[in-house]
Amino acid sequence: MTRAAGRALTALALLALVVQGIAAQDTVVAARHVLPLDTSRMQPYRRVYDMIVYVRDSATVVGEREVTLIPTTYAGSPAWMLIEVRTGMVPAAETLYVAPDLRPLHWYAAQGSATLGATFVGDTVFGAVRAPAGKRSLILAGRPDLLVSQGMIEMLLPLLPLTSAWTDSASVLSVDMASGSVIPAELSVISEENLLVNSTVTRAAWVVAVRAEARAILFWIDKESGEVLRAQQPLPTHVGTLLEYRRRADGAPSGR
Repeated sequence: MTRAAGRALTALALLALVVQGIAAQDTVVAARHVLPLDTSRMQPYRRVYDMIVYVRDSATVVGEREVTLIPTTYAGSPAWMLIEVRTGMVPAAETLYVAPDLRPLHWYAAQGSATLGATFVGDTVFGAVRAPAGKRSLILAGRPDLLVSQGMIEMLLPLLPLTSAWTDSASVLSVDMASGSVIPAELSVISEENLLVNSTVTRAAWVVAVRAEARAILFWIDKESGEVLRAQQPLPTHVGTLLEYRRRADGAPSGR
């Protein structure tokens, strides 16, 4: 597997929450923790984001990200299906099935010829990573508060009891060709902001930080609708300074 393919797979699967070089962990010993989600607020949605890379004082749109949540069935039982498609310089796609209580059931992600598939059975994660250079299987101990992808984080954050002092913990799935692990993460509201979404409309938003080891990603959550208006994460210095996902003002409205 080439270095470029390895970096592409890591970027796809871990969404900047991965910590490079972490050793594989086949067993995670931790207290059982469940996020206090209000599942009654779940509604289908479709959202379109511009992907913007900032380099010093310049900003360049490098692609488009479309996220869709729809009701479906999985193995004959009711479920939700979260679909994410990215176009532009780094095209990618992923599909995540979650149960009615929003536990992950199955996740599949692809970027070029690199793929990652995982099935979640109880507190165990069974997965496989495939690339032109080979295949690696994974068996990991999961957790009830496991966050699988950025799309899953965006789906769950509006269902949590966000307040100006809110904070909680969770865990993040970290996988690449060399290792796999479940690492602890911290979720917290760090501020409130009136976010300008176009030339005439401002929305009140919670700013939520999700931190895992040395990495973090910020989300702007509309206080009224629960829609994710914006997300930002730092980039490696040779790529840029910041990657932003900005909700299109003319995109399809959220179902929330």
